[in-house]
Amino acid sequence: MAYPGKFALRLRPSIVVLFLLLSLPLFIATVWINYATNDSIARDTAHQLIEKARFETITSSTELVDPIKSLVKVAASLGEAEPEFFRQERAASYMTEMLAHSSNISSVYAAFDDGSFRMSLVLPPGGRIQDKALPAGARLATRWLDRKGGGPAQDRYVFFDAQGQPVGRSEAAAVYDPRVRPWFKDSVAAGRRLSVSDPYIFATTGLPGITIAMPFFAGGKVAGVVAADITLDSLSKFLASRPVSPNSLSLIVDDDDRIIAHPDASQAIRREDGKLLQNSLSRLSSKLPALAMASRPDKDSERFTFVDAHSGREYVAMFAKFPPTVGKAWRVMIIAPLADFSRKWTENNRKVLIFGAIAVALQVVLIYFLSMLIARPIEQLEKKVIDVQNFVSSPSRRIHSRIPEISSLIRAVNTLDSTIHAFSAFVPKGLVQQLLSSNQRLELGGSSRFLTIFFSDIESFSALAETSPAQELLLRVSAYLEAVTRAVNHEQGTIDKFIGDGVMAFWGAPAILKNHAYHACVAALRVQASMRKLNQQWLLEGLRPLNVRIGIHSDSVLVGNIGSAERMSYTVMGDGVNLASRLEGANKEFGTQVCISQTVFKEAGEQLWLRPINVVTVKGRRSDMEIYELVGIRGGDPELEATPEQIRLCVLTQHAYQAFSQGDLATALHRYTEIQREYPADPLTHAMVALCRQPQEASRSLGLQDPAV
Repeated sequence: MAYPGKFALRLRPSIVVLFLLLSLPLFIATVWINYATNDSIARDTAHQLIEKARFETITSSTELVDPIKSLVKVAASLGEAEPEFFRQERAASYMTEMLAHSSNISSVYAAFDDGSFRMSLVLPPGGRIQDKALPAGARLATRWLDRKGGGPAQDRYVFFDAQGQPVGRSEAAAVYDPRVRPWFKDSVAAGRRLSVSDPYIFATTGLPGITIAMPFFAGGKVAGVVAADITLDSLSKFLASRPVSPNSLSLIVDDDDRIIAHPDASQAIRREDGKLLQNSLSRLSSKLPALAMASRPDKDSERFTFVDAHSGREYVAMFAKFPPTVGKAWRVMIIAPLADFSRKWTENNRKVLIFGAIAVALQVVLIYFLSMLIARPIEQLEKKVIDVQNFVSSPSRRIHSRIPEISSLIRAVNTLDSTIHAFSAFVPKGLVQQLLSSNQRLELGGSSRFLTIFFSDIESFSALAETSPAQELLLRVSAYLEAVTRAVNHEQGTIDKFIGDGVMAFWGAPAILKNHAYHACVAALRVQASMRKLNQQWLLEGLRPLNVRIGIHSDSVLVGNIGSAERMSYTVMGDGVNLASRLEGANKEFGTQVCISQTVFKEAGEQLWLRPINVVTVKGRRSDMEIYELVGIRGGDPELEATPEQIRLCVLTQHAYQAFSQGDLATALHRYTEIQREYPADPLTHAMVALCRQPQEASRSLGLQDPAV
């Protein structure tokens, strides 16, 4: 069957027609789109390459620092396990082995709280130690400064060649005290955590670097600090080896705009008054970084473009922060001219023309690919049928085909989908899912099950209906019903029916639900929270608020398909249903909003904040029942938790009710009166004060009519 008013194509002719319609137009459209989207492609490519460079730069920096952090942690753990280890000569070999782990480690050292200091370091070519030239062939050195014994300390160096053989020694009176160095103080202040220093220029190499340090403890006190110096010139080499584009510039800077790494290592430092200092963005030979900083829309912008007014060139820029795991507030700055990325797309357009000519010549191949267009709607239909069967609400998508057989199937599946969704609006979704999965017929019958039943209605609805316009009333009641439905569904409940302005719902059927009493209480609190928001909006519009009263009871009731063979309803019935409805009405007598039974209290009381109301006699029942006002939950959604004021009110009410329940009405009256003074607007307290003053009314019947359920 074809779509009405449209020309129907059979399967085989449709392939031929589609092929003829798509071959040449597709080629022309492809060429036009490629030329029209050059700028967009160039920008996307620029952003992708810059993002890749950002990721690689941060990864490279992390891979530089993280392994050395691990070495320092292990060394600190060793110092904690053996507090005297780094005072021993064997520690020098261990620290020299740490140097060998990475060419970026220039020195490793340990300082003690008494000022003793041990160090292993890589010697720079042409360097000097203790104002002396280095011995010939010296590549490494160990240093030991011992202040433990007291008296004048000596600063001793031992020099080694590349094979680890000693080639000389040097000794001088010690003037160096590690305890006054910033890295020692910062590490002690950091406690049992690694500390990473700000970059500074190493005196031995003239290169920028950082110090990673961690203290070790003995007897609960800091015994010393283990540290390693890392040179950052490898990051500059990495930036030089990985340019984003031929004319791009990548930098690593800190929060003070000081250069951490630059593709030209000489740009990372500057000489001022004979001293080597870290360079800054404003002092670079290229003005692009400073221009990019000035053109940044705001301090939180990571990607943006700007134009160099002098040259007229447009640039793409990125500022990205390093992850907190690095331990320092570093940023990657990448700047690249947009023209670097558009050149290859011009060449790509020429290739598209050649490709299109070849594609037209190979039209036969397209027939195979066009046949896939036939399979696509069938595949979509298959997925939709599975979604319908599993009752999964998939995103709305239109499945279309001009092939009559597929078109007819599409309409049938769409009709099935609409029918199932319409059916589920009147029947609990859980029941619909159960019917679809089991292939069972819908039949009369039910079983007894322990459930939680929920009733709600609007306070003074009759008066509201008499004074409100019909359309306004309909919209407001619909908003209330939507709030209740949303809350019940959120807490895995089942809406049974709408009874005028009332709602009946239950938990624990058709699907078994653990802790269903708690879920019902949470749903009630969600309803009240939603109604508070709606009432605020209505008050702003000059409308009266709608106050909702809710009753909740847990009991064994009959649940199932009830009615006749022609018309049935999945519902619950029994004395427990009537009692839940009467609890809803009890709110009117005590001025409460949510009233729950003692059964609900037993099932979920530990998870709720409740206020005891009274022991009441229910018409038609032999035993009395204690009822409670639901105030909030203990833990969970912060919006539904009781406030400190509500918690205090619950505690005070429980204290007062204890005396009331023991028959000590004088004490109860005193306590309720105290609550009344602190919470003058609390209607339950007013009701209980009245009961205490009239002993003959202290035991009351709910006195409500049986609900129409």
